[in-house]
Amino acid sequence: MKFLIAIIGLIFSSTAFSQPPIKVTVGMYPFAPFVEQDDFNGTSGMTIDLIAALNRNQKKYHFETILIPPKRRYQSYKRGDYDVIFYENLAWGWQDYPVDISNIYQKGGEVYVALKQSGRGQEYFDSFDNKRMMGILGFHYGFANFNADEKFLHNKFNMTLSHDNDKNLTKLLKQRGDVVVVTKAYLQRYLKYYPGVKESLLISEKLDQEYNHTVLLRPNSEISIKEINEMLDDLTSSGEMTRLFDKYGISQH
Repeated sequence: MKFLIAIIGLIFSSTAFSQPPIKVTVGMYPFAPFVEQDDFNGTSGMTIDLIAALNRNQKKYHFETILIPPKRRYQSYKRGDYDVIFYENLAWGWQDYPVDISNIYQKGGEVYVALKQSGRGQEYFDSFDNKRMMGILGFHYGFANFNADEKFLHNKFNMTLSHDNDKNLTKLLKQRGDVVVVTKAYLQRYLKYYPGVKESLLISEKLDQEYNHTVLLRPNSEISIKEINEMLDDLTSSGEMTRLFDKYGISQH
């Protein structure tokens, strides 16, 4: 009888340990260098690598991604398409949505980039009147008081919006625009791959905005914000987060 009980206990124990991981759906949108799409709709970037690291380092949860347009990330969240989103900030239009917020795990900011010209210095970024601005569709910019409306940005700042920072910088280099607003992380990565371009660029010393990257989580999800904080802390303690920053040529702060 004791032997039978031991066998039954072993079966139940094995079943418990073989439970499949709990799926956590992660929303993400093109936001270089965090999420980037190639010509075949494949994705890469820091978010992809970070999620892969989270899946490697624990087995209770399995993070799976869905790609969403940046402008529709709020509607998609409201529909319940995903429960967590990385590299976000409450100030980017999330104030009216129920979200739990993680600790800050990376700081960042956005800078203005123009072409170098004789006699042009940092004062060029003091005013954007009569300049052709360029940015990313659905993003919130400090100089526009965080109003992301496409018509407003076009009418007020003569701003053209695209889905691709590379295209915006290419337009700048071809003098088809005057000022590009880009994240410092993206620009650092871009100049790592194209160091010769830096000689042609005037990069602002002041920031358009400074932000703190956090994870936003739907309240009452299977995973808790406390667990996410612990997972991110583990990646930092192990050096995995630093290796990720180094891979993309950016600094954590």
